[in-house]
Amino acid sequence: MTWICPNCKKEFRNKNQAHSCARVEVEAHLLNKSPQVRAAFDKLMKELRKFGEITLNPVKTSIQVKAVSTFLSIRPKKTKIEIEFQLGSEVNATPVYKNFRISRNRVLHFAVLNGPEDVNASLMSLLRKSYDLIKDNP
Repeated sequence: MTWICPNCKKEFRNKNQAHSCARVEVEAHLLNKSPQVRAAFDKLMKELRKFGEITLNPVKTSIQVKAVSTFLSIRPKKTKIEIEFQLGSEVNATPVYKNFRISRNRVLHFAVLNGPEDVNASLMSLLRKSYDLIKDNP
């Protein structure tokens, strides 16, 4: 069952889920960023859409990518993109530079994309696992 915020009309899994009602467009996150950032973002979106249905929820600080729930946060910076995603266990290999356990069954992972070349099979394999984890266990 989903809940729709009466103020911003965003859809959530939980009633009265904490969130920001601020409206931000995806393009606003990409303004004044390097061409490498734009190319990496576009390639990432193309590859993510191969997983199945996804929804983009741009908020004040990031672009949230949802399957059933958010499985990926994208933070475009001037010359890079920072991403966060959840997995069921720790991964200590490239492209992950940091992770920490957020619950008994979830580990938050951090990676950086400097350009479209960083959207590779290794990264997409990890993001597919995150997508599947959230899709199967929201």
